[in-house]
Amino acid sequence: MDNPMFAIDKNKKRNWLIVLLWLLLIPAIAYIAATDYKISVVVVIAILGMATSLLCIMYYKLGFYIYITITLILPLLERMSGSEMSTGFVMDGLLFCSLLGCLLHRGDPTFRKVNFLKDPLLVTTYLYILVLVLQIANPYGFNPGGWLIFMRVIMRNMLFLLLALNVFNNMKDVHTFFKFWIAICTAAALYACMQQWFGLMPYEKAFMAKYPKQFNTTIIMSGIRIFSFMSDAASFGIIMACNIVICMILLTASNKTMSLPKKAVMVLVIIFHLLALGYSGTRTGYVMLPVGLMLFFIANLQKRNTILVAMAFGFCAVVILFGPFHSNPTIIRVRTAFLGKQDESVNVRDRNRAIAQPYIYSHPFGGGVMTTGGNAMIFHRGHQLANLQTDNGYLRGVLETGWLGLILMVANFYLLIQMAVSNFFRLSNELDKLLMIGIAAAVFEMALAQYTQDASTLVESAIMLNAFTAILLKIKYLYTQNP
Repeated sequence: MDNPMFAIDKNKKRNWLIVLLWLLLIPAIAYIAATDYKISVVVVIAILGMATSLLCIMYYKLGFYIYITITLILPLLERMSGSEMSTGFVMDGLLFCSLLGCLLHRGDPTFRKVNFLKDPLLVTTYLYILVLVLQIANPYGFNPGGWLIFMRVIMRNMLFLLLALNVFNNMKDVHTFFKFWIAICTAAALYACMQQWFGLMPYEKAFMAKYPKQFNTTIIMSGIRIFSFMSDAASFGIIMACNIVICMILLTASNKTMSLPKKAVMVLVIIFHLLALGYSGTRTGYVMLPVGLMLFFIANLQKRNTILVAMAFGFCAVVILFGPFHSNPTIIRVRTAFLGKQDESVNVRDRNRAIAQPYIYSHPFGGGVMTTGGNAMIFHRGHQLANLQTDNGYLRGVLETGWLGLILMVANFYLLIQMAVSNFFRLSNELDKLLMIGIAAAVFEMALAQYTQDASTLVESAIMLNAFTAILLKIKYLYTQNP
């Protein structure tokens, strides 16, 4: 039998060895920094990267949140560095480490309760991946490099979904995620307000000047569309719109479920999100708000708090749309989303759709992956669809993957909303019910946003959608499958 005192001495020696190594490492880094600044930066980044990777492997649930956090702030780190970074490599590395930790810890037993072979939502996902694989044989357009990049993004989303299915094992995990998600998005909203009130940071201005093509849609007639620390203003605005609806839905909870101080904090969160959405200049996000809330109002018309929130939202909307505010560029842009005449950007989109219609009818299998927009100019020069800016996720889907790809994309949105609504009516806890209808409203918003943006493929919105998908699946098989 092993001597416990010997084991304790062994642990102490190991701890002292680690401390000694750190003490030796500090002067070593200082010496390198004094001799070569670039090498010292690389060394520090490597140390931090290895430490983060080890955390992801040791605690895969923590790795899940580290992955989301770093992915969301990577554009900010890129701007601070002053040069483009291999952000995809960082994301893949963190996700791989977290999945490795999940495998080493054998995940969670509740993961096996999900019916991966028969669940309609997962089956549509498998079929969509199969359609993408079959694009290899598309005679109208196939480029191995472009196809691999597209499939890399799809597989990253699938692996993230698998990781999330091991993270959400009960309602407590779901509550933890929403606290984290609202907190980090509130931080993004606060940073956006600072950008608007005090101006962009010097490194952000320098980065925009160095890479102007990345910010073609950021600078408009009324000023600069605020993007916070996310990749662009469009993805930031879409995330803000979804969060506003979720927070407003949570605000309708009874005082027993959510105390008045918490509701006061939630009101502040909503205000900052609304300001950030306005500053983003994302007209799609402006339209998303009433659409998302409409689904919630229909499901909860019998509740007094729902009626009060609807009245408050309606009053604010009327003030913004018809109030005596004629010089504020943010309010003017909000009005153009609902009351203004079609501007040139809208007319260009309509013309592009008209141009694409004959191609859709004559190519039921699509023109191939990455054959539209700017991607086609890289991987499919000379293609009929090259440089055709779709500005529409559904249009891009039907042009590249044909009618079957479009049908599966729409079916995925429908099944997500249907599952969320089903969970809403089958759960008994008020907070859990509100979270389910909040997810349904957010997904409904995303389905609308897909008409004017390629919303579901944006990095930030893809994280949100896949996290919501994992939550809905686990709640379905843990709590509502056999009510």
